[in-house]
Amino acid sequence: MKTIINDAQKNWYAVKILFESIHSGTANLDKIDEADYDSSKKLYEESIILVEAATIKNAYEIAEEQAYRTEHEYLNTYEQLVKWRFVKLLHVFELNDNQLNSGTEVYSRFIHARKEDDIKDIINRYYPEALDPKEEPKPDG
Repeated sequence: MKTIINDAQKNWYAVKILFESIHSGTANLDKIDEADYDSSKKLYEESIILVEAATIKNAYEIAEEQAYRTEHEYLNTYEQLVKWRFVKLLHVFELNDNQLNSGTEVYSRFIHARKEDDIKDIINRYYPEALDPKEEPKPDG
């Protein structure tokens, strides 16, 4: 027997998803811009989507379906085939608000840090993209 759930029984969830960019083929050397091209690194995307679901388990299922539908491929500037592949659902966060308005929190997490860590350590470790361009990330110790 299938249970019917109405919208009043559903909640909003923010789901964090990890994708991997898989590059194949040899780059066209005539198109390489030394400043932008680095074949020694891999690229991942962390994406956060909103899902309306009756349960956290249902939110996982919906998000996983969406993640697989989001996979795609294309030829990049260097004429390599780029495939974006779903890797893993990282976290599901139930929103406290059922109505989405400006300022509604859509994702939150607690960061457990060592007592000796200062804010620069936290930014370096978890948010290196937020560093001032003149600052280099320091090795995590």
